[in-house]
Amino acid sequence: MGRRRFKNATLLVITGLLALVVFAVAYTDILLGRVYREQQKNLLLSAQSTPVPVLRATPSLDPTPTSSPTRTSLAGDIANVRFPDYDTGVGADYSYQSDELRIAVTKIEEKGVAYYVADIWMRNINCFRTAFSSGKFRGKRQSAETIAKDNDAILAVNGDFLSGLVIRNGVLYRKANLRATPTPDPISGYVPLTDGASRPERATCVLYFDGRMVTEEYDTFRTKTAMENGAWQGWQFGPTLVRGGKAAGDVKPQGRNPRCILGYYEPGHYCLVMIDGRQKGYSIGMNFKEMINLSLSLGLTEAYNLDGGGSAIMVFNGEIINQPSGKGEARNLSDMVVIGEYLAPDQLFAPTPLPTREPTPSPEGNAS
Repeated sequence: MGRRRFKNATLLVITGLLALVVFAVAYTDILLGRVYREQQKNLLLSAQSTPVPVLRATPSLDPTPTSSPTRTSLAGDIANVRFPDYDTGVGADYSYQSDELRIAVTKIEEKGVAYYVADIWMRNINCFRTAFSSGKFRGKRQSAETIAKDNDAILAVNGDFLSGLVIRNGVLYRKANLRATPTPDPISGYVPLTDGASRPERATCVLYFDGRMVTEEYDTFRTKTAMENGAWQGWQFGPTLVRGGKAAGDVKPQGRNPRCILGYYEPGHYCLVMIDGRQKGYSIGMNFKEMINLSLSLGLTEAYNLDGGGSAIMVFNGEIINQPSGKGEARNLSDMVVIGEYLAPDQLFAPTPLPTREPTPSPEGNAS
């Protein structure tokens, strides 16, 4: 009897061990299957993406002036643009290439900061457009994706929140603002205004129809002159970071935050930089000094600060590609800078020498 019990117990043990072996083999097979599928997924993603290149301001090749062989001249063509005859998106994270427009966006992560650099070339200034939310000045705010989609954007970033001067696609909606501010006394440090004089509240930035981008302070800027000279887009936010290839002076210190830089190399060659921030462990953002250094390292001739914070959003092909700060939801915007193919010849914009209606008075002071 004892021998039979021992035999039965032995069989049970062997059966249990065999069951464990079968279970282990099955579990291992499942794990190996998961690993294999994950490897295949990673290989597919790797094949679809390209390594992040070493950041450089412009392609290593030196573009020479070219003309489009496929069409006749159109309103808005930029004279002698050095449009590249090669793919500028090689090695970029996002790329759009055509005979009229080249966009290459590269994500950079260094020193606790993540930012996106968009290198942009265009033959026609109509590729550089702006858009209001809901399709009208001071319209109901909308998501960045909606504004970008409604305006055929390939690349789009937030604008200046309509904070002052508003020139959009050649139309003047609001003149530049001046606000009376106290003038510091060199001895006491403060003397109230007695003569009603004004000084700049914020710097202006104007993109002209010939492709030039010019940053200017209020004390020299005149809205009427800018419109007479063919202003195409105009913003009033700032500060100016780089002017004439050199660091702008008198830029007040600021903390690190999400930021957006509008940059310029030469007519037809522009740059947009989106800097993520306020996200511990991912990106802390940049202050103005760091933005100036970045702009200079990129070789920008002009660099201008647009709205930031929760509004710092970059959209490529209909999707937000950066990581906006906030509570998981991107902020709705009032306006955007839109880069896309120019419209059909009969739909091309042109500057309006005079506003289509009386510009909206500044709510903060005088207009220039």
